[in-house]
Amino acid sequence: MPTPSSKRFEVLGTDLTDKYRNNPYVKSTVHIIALQIVLTILTIAVFGWGLQYSQTQIVGSISEHIAEAMRGGITNSNTLSHTITEVRTDTIAYVFVILILLTVVFGFLAARFALRPTRDSLQFQKRFIGNVAHEIRTPLAIIKTSTEVALMDPRVSTDIRETLTQTITELDRISETINNLLSFDNLIRPGRIKSECVDVASLIRTVSERHHALADSRGVMLRIHIPDGEYMVLGNAVALDQVLTNLIKNAINYTPENKGGSVSVSIEADYRGRIIISIVDTGIGIAQKDLYHIFEPFYRAETSRNRGVGGGTSGLGLAIVNEIVRLHRGTITVRSAVGHGTTMELCFPNVNDPSNKRRFKDHGLDETVQEVQMNLG
Repeated sequence: MPTPSSKRFEVLGTDLTDKYRNNPYVKSTVHIIALQIVLTILTIAVFGWGLQYSQTQIVGSISEHIAEAMRGGITNSNTLSHTITEVRTDTIAYVFVILILLTVVFGFLAARFALRPTRDSLQFQKRFIGNVAHEIRTPLAIIKTSTEVALMDPRVSTDIRETLTQTITELDRISETINNLLSFDNLIRPGRIKSECVDVASLIRTVSERHHALADSRGVMLRIHIPDGEYMVLGNAVALDQVLTNLIKNAINYTPENKGGSVSVSIEADYRGRIIISIVDTGIGIAQKDLYHIFEPFYRAETSRNRGVGGGTSGLGLAIVNEIVRLHRGTITVRSAVGHGTTMELCFPNVNDPSNKRRFKDHGLDETVQEVQMNLG
């Protein structure tokens, strides 16, 4: 008859087995631990072999030295010392080379096999996100069209009209979320797209012009400052347009309405071969604890939640921005304080800078149209 302790062990074993089969992270952890155990055993074996090899060679050399002396031959203590030193050096070299090979093999096995469950799980999540987003788009478009048609009916009462208008607003927000999901899914599953020299100054003018109406409707002053000169970045114009659109729109939406707020967009080329784009607003700002998380998917600062600002954004915008900037070999920096506005600073390699030209050429990314690893659908 099984004892209570044996039953507990049986339940624990079943639970661990189920987790291993169904949880990719548990499976990866088990695989890595198993590989580490094997590596440890092999390392100990290599050290043991090294000690044995060294001892055998040294003892053999001493025995030969003694035998030569007993035969009446002339021996040299320096020769014995030199032989022992050579044996030690050779042993250390052999052990070092074997350990390096073991480390390389372990790294390959960890990346190839131990992490495969996690990699497969991420691939499944990416496919799931894309499939769900695609499936939802068509029904949403039908619902929105039907709602807009209903609004055209003059017999609709004021209360129902307000409800339908709110419905359209929410449908637009959901559509934006789905579009961002598709963009983010494509970014984390890169393909190939054409890249070329992009005039980011012209792009700033175009994007800012599109947002003047939004800024005016909120009573926010939108200003741009572009000194004379060429500001060329190697990348994809559509992707960079998406970055600027997201950041400028966020800056306007998170600046309080009709309180004399402003959003300033500027560009400059510094001495380090970078093009720096700054987007400065006088909005509500971001708390220190939120600054470390704003580029995470679906993260929204508590300030925006509590104050009901931000235009109902999806929470994916900055994650997409961060990924696009990274794919353009750039960086994004955020400086902010609650109640004192936010500064977003983008840095990209300047195509016209001589040092960057050499680097682009070395990587096969000169000023002709090239392909980079990214796909925005």
